[in-house]
Amino acid sequence: MAITLTTKRSGCDPTLVQESKAWPQPWPVLSLSLEDRQRSRLAAMLPNGRAVAVILARGEQMQHGDVLCGEQGERVLVQAAVQELMQVKAGNMYELMRLVYHLANRHVRAMLKADAVLIEPDAVLAEMVRGLGGSVTLVQEPFIPEGGAYASGHGGGGHHHHSHPDECGLEAHDQAMGNLGEELSIAAHARNKR
Repeated sequence: MAITLTTKRSGCDPTLVQESKAWPQPWPVLSLSLEDRQRSRLAAMLPNGRAVAVILARGEQMQHGDVLCGEQGERVLVQAAVQELMQVKAGNMYELMRLVYHLANRHVRAMLKADAVLIEPDAVLAEMVRGLGGSVTLVQEPFIPEGGAYASGHGGGGHHHHSHPDECGLEAHDQAMGNLGEELSIAAHARNKR
């Protein structure tokens, strides 16, 4: 039977840090590509072969280091999976900044390092980088891009997240509202068929 994970919490949450110390064994790790971390609905397999169903609020994205919480108290750690990336380098820091500027103008998600920038593979961007004097190498690394000026938290993200005391439980109010919404949808569809 699949584990259903319905809530996401930041791995930096002090409550979770304490929970992880008291847990009898390490939480299972779910390694996901950037594309999969941006989904709010996902079926996946843990390394131990156990199936998980991630069902988050529409539009909610997972970040590297988040903890997904299940209805029965399960915890699963989200980790950025190793994926193929383009590593962009330049002869000096000025040239690297220039390359980053041109990539940013194309709204490319980027992971910054001291001497390189990592982006998702794109033949057109690789040609542009080479045309500007940079080098491109394909590498295999976890991709944790910068979140942007207005993103909060740890890279890649989009919205502010704060915790609530019962955040990993399925709140009765939310369940009731979800059931009501489903009933209204079924009734509306039934009316349209007449």
